[in-house]
Amino acid sequence: MVENEYKIQIENLSTNVDRLLVLCNSLASQNAKMTKEIENLNIELNIKKEKLTEIEKRYNDLKLAQAFCSPVSGGDKEAKQKINKIIREIDNCIALLKK
Repeated sequence: MVENEYKIQIENLSTNVDRLLVLCNSLASQNAKMTKEIENLNIELNIKKEKLTEIEKRYNDLKLAQAFCSPVSGGDKEAKQKINKIIREIDNCIALLKK
């Protein structure tokens, strides 16, 4: 009788181990899929960030061009400030190149 109970327990244990292995493999597969999806989303996010940076640059360029073209007061002041900022950046670059 005791030997029969041990066999049943061993069979149950074996069945449970098999279930755990199947579950583990399934979870590993899901993990791999999710990891790949995260990588794809990160790539897409970086592309969107680059597009946003380019659009912001174009927007700032348009604002600067509009400041030169529009007779609205304050536009000249803003244009001069932006030109001075660009000149300072160029001067800094030249100074760094001379070092």
